Amino acid sequence: MKKVIVFLQENKSGVLATSENNKPHARPQHVHLIKDGKFYFTTANVKKAYAQLKENPYIEFVVTTEDFTIVRISGEIKFTNNIEEKQMVLEHAPLVKKGYQTADNPLLEVFYLEHGKASFTKLMTGDPAETFIF
Repeated sequence: MKKVIVFLQENKSGVLATSENNKPHARPQHVHLIKDGKFYFTTANVKKAYAQLKENPYIEFVVTTEDFTIVRISGEIKFTNNIEEKQMVLEHAPLVKKGYQTADNPLLEVFYLEHGKASFTKLMTGDPAETFIF
């Protein structure tokens, strides 16, 4: 699992998949913080993503590099209203801080994936995918 965490700390931009009316919906996203076994993300409570996540809290987040190293994490997310957690995310994500400014911004929603499945694959090497349950 350490391989997945290190990779996502170095490659934060990926695609977050949600669903709406049983149809997939994917969008660019960043993992903003990885701490205490939690992968933190953000959205605004006025966005479609927020409504989709409230209706169906299961996600998949995928990051691919130019050499076709692929990491996927998936599972059920949880939203947090903990102001300390929101502040930690802002401190580690300058663009999020620029957009929301403060942890108590009423639009800011922070969610995390704590338990789920992760896979690490290097397509061009032919190595088998490694799968982790966390």
